[in-house]
Amino acid sequence: MPNCDFYATPEDHEGVLTWLLAEGSCEVHELGSDFGQPLKRFHSAAEVLAQFERRYPNGRKWRAVHLQLYVRGAGPPFAPRRVALDPKACDGATFRYSADGWGLVQLYLAALSEGDARLEDSHTNHNTLKRAQAWSGTVSEMGDVGAWDFGKITAFSSRLNREIRKQGVAKIGSRAILPGALTLWKSGVALGPWKPGEHVLQGDTP
Repeated sequence: MPNCDFYATPEDHEGVLTWLLAEGSCEVHELGSDFGQPLKRFHSAAEVLAQFERRYPNGRKWRAVHLQLYVRGAGPPFAPRRVALDPKACDGATFRYSADGWGLVQLYLAALSEGDARLEDSHTNHNTLKRAQAWSGTVSEMGDVGAWDFGKITAFSSRLNREIRKQGVAKIGSRAILPGALTLWKSGVALGPWKPGEHVLQGDTP
């Protein structure tokens, strides 16, 4: 399977992102830009982690950062898609940008926000050739599925998923738990639907 669900904190994400950027096979972009702004491309773990310092309108810090990874040489040159907005519904903004492409790899990172009692999962995923072909007739703006090298994309995502699991120190179900998330668990924070005292981790040592 191309996806990998795991539990991690921003401190854990730093290790994954540092490996990812040093590995050098991909470009790291945000999934969607702010209203009226260009799409961000990230060149360091610190730039990505800084997004967790942003705040929602209610003042709470962001609890998720959504990235799209473009595997170099695996598809057409990366180009953000401009999305038209209704200025009446978007504080006057008329556009934003989105990172779209049949062969992009999703890397969605979660964090614990103030007052949260549960850390949601982070995850990776991407289209398979079969799925992309099945949807290509209904999503014309994504271009030609045949322009993407899904073998190369799958090989990259497999390396990424192996590295995430390698950095894990415990598991619950099939999901890796990275060190920072394990510390939260031991302090009483739930990991998704699993709760300390009600569920047992695999591979953890007391």
